[in-house]
Amino acid sequence: MKLITKFILFLTIVFFFNCSSEKDQFLEINGKTVGIDTKSILLIKADQYLDSDSIIEIPVTDGKFHYKTKLDFPESVELFLGEAKNQGGRYMPLFLNNEKIDLTIYSEEEFDKNQVIGGELNSEYKKYKENYDNKFNSRIKPFQDSISLLFENDQYHSDKAKLLYAELRKTKSHDEKIIIYEKLDDLKEANQHLSPKAEILENKLKPIYEEQKKFQQEYIENNPSIVSYSFFIKNLMYDKENMDINLAKNNLRILSKANPDHPYNKLASNLTNAIDNIKVGKKYTDFSAPDLNGNEIKFSDKIDGKIALLDLWATWCGPCIAKSRTMIPLYDEFKDKGFIIIGVAGERKNTDRLVRFLEKEKWPWQNLVDLDKQNNIWQKYNVDGGGGGIFLIDEKGIILAKDPTAEEVRIELESRLN
Repeated sequence: MKLITKFILFLTIVFFFNCSSEKDQFLEINGKTVGIDTKSILLIKADQYLDSDSIIEIPVTDGKFHYKTKLDFPESVELFLGEAKNQGGRYMPLFLNNEKIDLTIYSEEEFDKNQVIGGELNSEYKKYKENYDNKFNSRIKPFQDSISLLFENDQYHSDKAKLLYAELRKTKSHDEKIIIYEKLDDLKEANQHLSPKAEILENKLKPIYEEQKKFQQEYIENNPSIVSYSFFIKNLMYDKENMDINLAKNNLRILSKANPDHPYNKLASNLTNAIDNIKVGKKYTDFSAPDLNGNEIKFSDKIDGKIALLDLWATWCGPCIAKSRTMIPLYDEFKDKGFIIIGVAGERKNTDRLVRFLEKEKWPWQNLVDLDKQNNIWQKYNVDGGGGGIFLIDEKGIILAKDPTAEEVRIELESRLN
């Protein structure tokens, strides 16, 4: 009997010890800076903007910083120096879990010297990066050095592109910049933006870039960790134009199965669906969002049977505002003929800035609000990672154009409504 009692007591102690160990697991970052006088360290999550109010900002005092929290899930972040919040800057990938991590951070010019000690995911990433660099850096560097030399001697762009970039540097008007950027996009689509020398170099780099994609893809399939998930989400956000949708769906299946219940699953699913669905010729994606009075508005209810322009913009996005302004004459001319514009402002923290902006600009169409990405509209429309986008939709709900110019919208309206 005494033996049984002792055994039960032993199991009880082990149980409480294990529970205590689990409760005591925290992410703890201890760090120091070398050769810089930064006031803080920024940690930016996968779906955040650098100047978002919800980012993690760790104060730096006398060259040292400390951060402690408990994470529900491991995650990937980008580490910036505090000054980048206002002016942008270089970043370092960092992987967080409920473990201790020691960091040594140098100036942006010496970020390659940064040291990360601790964390299984950081060790995994370091090993991947070493293999990646060993395989590709020596092959790419000569071409990149030659391209840099062309830039220094103003020989990288074609003569047509040089003229447009010269105009861009001169103008201070956002409206004029939009027109120039669109002309530059047209040059790129026509493959007329590079000089002959630059085109030769870029063409030699293309097969190496394809090898890099294949290398990363094989890693994702064989190692479906949070490190791989970070690669996938970054590709979905910033390389979506070159994304193979079938490959993306396969990656989503592999990674979500290996990381059940992780918040990345919803983010990646939204981004993948957007790449698949938000295309010219396909039906728009419906959503609901509040107006400035807090009334929930369903997009489909507003545009039913009309030709609609969905304008995703933000008060902090100058190019978005400039392009929206070009649509005002079209709205005034066609609003009584079956044309409607619905704006959605992607704002942060509150709507104070939006209210002041609209009082000044007096845009004549209805504007809704997606505050702090609560409705995930940017993800659903494949513009996450940017300020916004414009979509022209016909009376049957089919997307006619993505980011059309005012002139392109006019041609469609005159054809369909007059």
